[in-house]
Amino acid sequence: MKKQTDLRIQRLPLKRIFFFLLLLYIGALIIPYVPHKKVSDSYKENFAGRSFYNNGKGTERTAYIDDNMEALKYRLRMIEEAEEEIILSTFDFHADQAGKDILSSLQNAADKGVSVKIIVDGISGLMDMKWNPWFHALASHENVKIKIYNPVHLLKPWKIQARLHDKYLIIDEKMYLLGGRNTTNLFLGNYSSSKNIDRELFVYETESSGKTSIHQLLDYFSHVWNHPASQDFSCCSSWKKAEEKSAALKIHYEQLKNTYPECYQDWNWESCTMHTNRISLLCNPICPSNKEPWMWYSLHQLMMQGEQITLYTPYIICGKEMYEDLSALKEKGIRLEIITNDVSSGANPWGCTDYLNQKENIWETGAKVYEFMGKHSSHTKAVLIDSRMSIVGSYNLDMRSTYQDTELMLAVDSPELNSIIREEAEKDKTCSRTMEENGSYFYGENYIPREISLGKHIFYAVLRILTIPLRRFL
Repeated sequence: MKKQTDLRIQRLPLKRIFFFLLLLYIGALIIPYVPHKKVSDSYKENFAGRSFYNNGKGTERTAYIDDNMEALKYRLRMIEEAEEEIILSTFDFHADQAGKDILSSLQNAADKGVSVKIIVDGISGLMDMKWNPWFHALASHENVKIKIYNPVHLLKPWKIQARLHDKYLIIDEKMYLLGGRNTTNLFLGNYSSSKNIDRELFVYETESSGKTSIHQLLDYFSHVWNHPASQDFSCCSSWKKAEEKSAALKIHYEQLKNTYPECYQDWNWESCTMHTNRISLLCNPICPSNKEPWMWYSLHQLMMQGEQITLYTPYIICGKEMYEDLSALKEKGIRLEIITNDVSSGANPWGCTDYLNQKENIWETGAKVYEFMGKHSSHTKAVLIDSRMSIVGSYNLDMRSTYQDTELMLAVDSPELNSIIREEAEKDKTCSRTMEENGSYFYGENYIPREISLGKHIFYAVLRILTIPLRRFL
């Protein structure tokens, strides 16, 4: 008995030490992001000096891509047309069917002597790429360079929260795609019954100029690519497997040419696109740390110049400062409507449960919220300001996109583009329900309720409690 008591006494301090170290680790993971930074005066001055509207036609044309198959075909055609350089930035990159379509196309371009540069978020690089021979096959090519932004380092937990959320593809210095789509079956092609609705912009440069958005994006990429947080990709699969996958990618590329023959013919980019007056790039800081909210500040400043705002976001997770900014729109008499996923159809359970907890606070800002119930979950991030300005990209209306992640949005002055997206928004509103002032719901003519299972009800009930202390990190 005495020996057992002595053993318990010896073990107790070790348990306490372990618990103390665990608390320290959790603290190092979240405390650096607890205080929300303010935007510096220097950024405010820089933003105030920018012009986002233009009375004449600019040199950049754009296409609005709202279909997953069309999004895949644009990528295949763009990569096929590359002559000098391809740049791909993505949050998620899977070696699924759509991912292999892109991998095989990139490998073929590299075989032709095109320089290929890819940068991927650190967590995705660890979970989806590091032990995957398909990525090792591409990375082993002499003309391909892959970097991982902010690789996961368990001994530096204060960095893990900061992620690369940018999604764009640049071809040479003449065209690019930018939006919210990741490089997976969920967003590209028709390979899965489960998919996300998303929107992005294709931009085509008609004249060489150092002031247009493609040069802004190239400059942004250069800063991210050369930042110390961006490290060379290292794969843990065997060379033999990589060689096998490289050969398989060559076969896959030939199959693609038969599957999508239109992507291997010349496209008339002028006829595919519409003119714009001006396109401007908006971004967050690129450092992997607690960030100044450049993106949210920029969006809010632009919204404050309008009269009627339509905002698309997959989910809403606002902090105190963001609520105050939304309320400021109401105080100025600016009408704000938000189109977000109905809890029954949302793909992000954290965002859904936070909405259940916070919807009264959201409604108090004066925003009219449309809870969208489509065939698939919406992943769209866009802002429409009156009849000219459309802003499309990767930014979610949440604290993670505001203070932690890199984000990109394109501010496009184009009445034609604005009209197309606004017409789409009106259709989506018919598939939505919204809360009236008396607390009752108004249902759009095409809104079809979707039952939530008992298990999901219980799951959401538990999450509603768990998310309260963690909501700024979701």
